[in-house]
Amino acid sequence: MSFDYRVIVASVLLLVGLGLFARTIALRWKVLRAAKPETRWDLVAARVRKLLVVGIAQKKMFKEPASGLLHAFTFWGFSILAVRTLQLFVQAYAPEAALPGVLQAGYDFVKDITEAVVLVAILGFIWRRLVVRPKRIAYSGEALLILGFIAMLMVTDFLYDGLHFGGLAKTDPARLAEVAHAPIGGWLAGLFAAGGAEAKTLLLWAEVNYWIHLIVVLTFLNLLPLSKHFHVITSLPNVFLSRLEPKGALPFVPDIEAKLEAEEPLGIAKSSDLTWKQVLDLYTCTECGRCEVNCPAWQTGKPLNPKMIILDTRDFVYAEAAGKPMAPLAAAGGEDGEGGDLPALIQAVNLDAIWACTTCRSCSEQCPVMIEHIDKIVGIRRHMMMTRNEFPKELGTTLKNLESKSNPWGLASGKRGEWAKDEGIPTLADNPEAEWLFFVGCAGSFDDRAKTISIATARILKQAGVSFAVLGKKEKCCGDPGRRMGHEYLFQDQAKANIETFAELNVKKVFTACPHCYNTIKNEYPQLGGQYEVVHHTQLIAELIKAGKLHFKTDATAQKVVFHDSCYLGRHNDEYDAPRETLKAVPGLELVEMERSRQLGMCCGAGGARMFMEEKIGKRINHLRIEQAMETQPQVVASGCPFCVTMLADGLKDKDLYDAVRTRDIAEIVLDALEAPARPATQDLDPEAAPT
Repeated sequence: MSFDYRVIVASVLLLVGLGLFARTIALRWKVLRAAKPETRWDLVAARVRKLLVVGIAQKKMFKEPASGLLHAFTFWGFSILAVRTLQLFVQAYAPEAALPGVLQAGYDFVKDITEAVVLVAILGFIWRRLVVRPKRIAYSGEALLILGFIAMLMVTDFLYDGLHFGGLAKTDPARLAEVAHAPIGGWLAGLFAAGGAEAKTLLLWAEVNYWIHLIVVLTFLNLLPLSKHFHVITSLPNVFLSRLEPKGALPFVPDIEAKLEAEEPLGIAKSSDLTWKQVLDLYTCTECGRCEVNCPAWQTGKPLNPKMIILDTRDFVYAEAAGKPMAPLAAAGGEDGEGGDLPALIQAVNLDAIWACTTCRSCSEQCPVMIEHIDKIVGIRRHMMMTRNEFPKELGTTLKNLESKSNPWGLASGKRGEWAKDEGIPTLADNPEAEWLFFVGCAGSFDDRAKTISIATARILKQAGVSFAVLGKKEKCCGDPGRRMGHEYLFQDQAKANIETFAELNVKKVFTACPHCYNTIKNEYPQLGGQYEVVHHTQLIAELIKAGKLHFKTDATAQKVVFHDSCYLGRHNDEYDAPRETLKAVPGLELVEMERSRQLGMCCGAGGARMFMEEKIGKRINHLRIEQAMETQPQVVASGCPFCVTMLADGLKDKDLYDAVRTRDIAEIVLDALEAPARPATQDLDPEAAPT
């Protein structure tokens, strides 16, 4: 084959293939450019580390070891083969182009081994899709086509080396040395050279494989942005530009009061309301379904499928960009909405799904390409709540209570500090020298069951000699329920009130027994200028035990305890060890784990303001969680969250297990095991009080 022939054909292929690809990418880029701005170029060193660990090393893929290994080897092999593909294009113009000496030899060896592994991985993927068929993975002819393309790239590369050098070796055996470092290509070359086919025939078939390889590459490249495999291009940028700490903070809306006064639409209602990073998330979804199978709402028969939220939004954005609007998918108004003419993007998703989300973050935790689902869901809630005033009817009462009394139950604010007075705990106004502020939170102040957690925490710290005080009636709701239900203004109003109080009383250090308060004050108050040292009570108690400031009784009672991870302490803040270290320190306690624990732990069903909404669709989430806990046959189900304790207790009660199994906060377990002087004070503390 002549040099001119290759130049002409390769040039035409590149011109057509790259031209079509550039046209498609330009359309995708146009949508990105039209989206709202967002800063994701900061903290470059941290982003590079995340890219290396999550993107290149494929860390999150190994949450499912078997499929993770298959995917990782395919990714690494495809990346290594990219150098070879580039070489083949270059050789159309410079036939002898190669890497310098030893580099080419080393690359040929690694390339052949890797390609062989990739072929095995491809067979594994095909077996998994056609035979094993996991529920989370829908059958896809496109996926099989892509797997076929990747396999063809590997096979044609092997055959090109074997046929090309085998043909050349027919007349010059020394040419085999050029491919000797490629284990499979060299073996094939020797096989073909020793065969009966003529050199001309071998070189002709080598040329056929050469062009098949290049055509498949360009076809594959053009298919990517038109399919779910767009993630092959966008996943590494998406990982690099992903959310860094704090994970638990929702996006901030600046100038919220001015926006409301100007009646400016808020939240997400149309494509242009998405930020460019949110659009990039849509492009990057691999449709793997890991978010789906780990979603507590989906697992209990709710219409929320995190994968479909992303895909429905993506399809809407694509259709709108192409000038072909989609037909409405969702019923106007959703489960309890008032109906009406909903914006097009909201009609493209299932509105019942939007209100079913507990914001547990399991979806994002499992996503291998770092897609954030909650910001989009809460974005739609914000529009429904603040712009349209349409939301589940139960939230109407909750909103009124939060607005008028700054607690979800609408109880008089003066009652916030009553339990503390009974325990002799001063307010910060009375004791301005206190080292710590105990931010009690609404549940710990008003809910009878949660008050026992507040009391237990206070008594433990008293015994350890910790200097602390409360705000009493000056404390407001931290703002978590308002923000998660979509009322950003209410959140900011309550947060600013607390921040002003903190400033007046010179608060520097805060601890709380509520993970929602912990997450909000630690991760979201800084958005409004409130910077504090914030710890959860399980962290503080663990440190006190380590410091030898707490002493346990020697006559311990044996008890088998299973620990339930709170989503807002665990996945939102990566604290899994402190609660377990504390429990392990308690004499006589046997700590057991549910199958779904730590990062895989399942929500109790209370997050995302769901505590104040009715579960009308499917199975109750707390019922499923209790069933998972009961598999360990515990005597106690423990947690570090007042909402979790209540939800789990409700689950036990509904299943007639409440008398046999107890639900307790870690502070209650620790207090019960401590030596005097804590004991005399516990006579009025009833950890078995029925949940309210």
